Amino acid sequence: MPEIWLGYGDSNVILDIKYENILDINKTDFSLLDSEAVFIELDKEIKLYDSSLILNFNPFTQMIPLLKIINEKSKIHGINDLEIYTLSTNIPLKIKRELNDNGITIRKIESSDILNKIKYFKKTIILEKIEYDPFFGYKGASTELMRSSFPNEMNQAYSTIIDKIPQPGVITEPLNISFESSKTLNIETINVIANNDGINSIYCGDIESSFKKSIDELNKISKRKTEKSKSAFISGNSNFNTQSTLSNSLNLLWNNYQAVKENGIIIFLSENKMGLGNGALLQYIENRLDQSGSKKYQYIKDLEHFNFLRLIKDKFEIYAISTLPRVYLNKLGIKTVSRVQEGLETILMQYGKNAKISIILNSELTHTLEPNIQL
Repeated sequence: MPEIWLGYGDSNVILDIKYENILDINKTDFSLLDSEAVFIELDKEIKLYDSSLILNFNPFTQMIPLLKIINEKSKIHGINDLEIYTLSTNIPLKIKRELNDNGITIRKIESSDILNKIKYFKKTIILEKIEYDPFFGYKGASTELMRSSFPNEMNQAYSTIIDKIPQPGVITEPLNISFESSKTLNIETINVIANNDGINSIYCGDIESSFKKSIDELNKISKRKTEKSKSAFISGNSNFNTQSTLSNSLNLLWNNYQAVKENGIIIFLSENKMGLGNGALLQYIENRLDQSGSKKYQYIKDLEHFNFLRLIKDKFEIYAISTLPRVYLNKLGIKTVSRVQEGLETILMQYGKNAKISIILNSELTHTLEPNIQL
């Protein structure tokens, strides 16, 4: 039996599966920059001044070497006022310790304070990882800035996806709206393509052009052609926030559900140590949100998942492996299995001992396509 490790929260769990049951294994497998190349790229592209702000929305492991370089650069050039902020509260202690050991402090910022904080500093640089995203097509600096700070534009963007299936890997109208909203601010970005092993590429510059260059590169290295299967395991683990909430985990599902034939079985890993997420999913579980609200244009966080669930959940048997109470997931129309091997047994019981199963790893960085689709 091959050893296949699926990302589950901050760790991995093994899937014991026979070779003959594997249709294919889809994952990102790209080359990585060495530390010297990373330093040269940042040193060449990023200029710091007194009163510089580094802003991050979704922390990721490979931001550590980047922040070390920025911190050293600020010391060399005598930058007196450099501050680093993140929206996330989910930074593992070991990463905080590593940053602290290098004299780097990351402060927490609320979304309501971001625009005022940007105005206070002479220069703002957003440091963000590029991923696939079912709402915008791609996730990066402009999309996360719009989610946090431009509610009217989010309403406009949400109105364009109602009654539409997820659109990962596509330059969507919401993505273009995010570019337009970000142009009102004087911001530079560091867009990073990376996995757990290291950094593939870095694109620095203005918020739109650097994002588009990153998208072009991501498309080249991470889109995979595959035959549709009757069943699939979907997981992701190149970012410690990827499965922290059900909201984040559902993005993994939406990014690659299309690899499975209708009426097939999808099992996605969804550890969710931080729960449902502080948005529409939580409100619905607590009976504070009518699911018919997914067709309203007034956007609240995570509302897109109801749109996607309404369109997709009845076309597949969707199972989650999660620490969330079963009653929560069942209310959303998602079944549960307690462990990976139980998921495998469920598939083999449904389709027989010779069933062929797709395995999709790093679903935040991998996008599966049918063989006849042009890359």
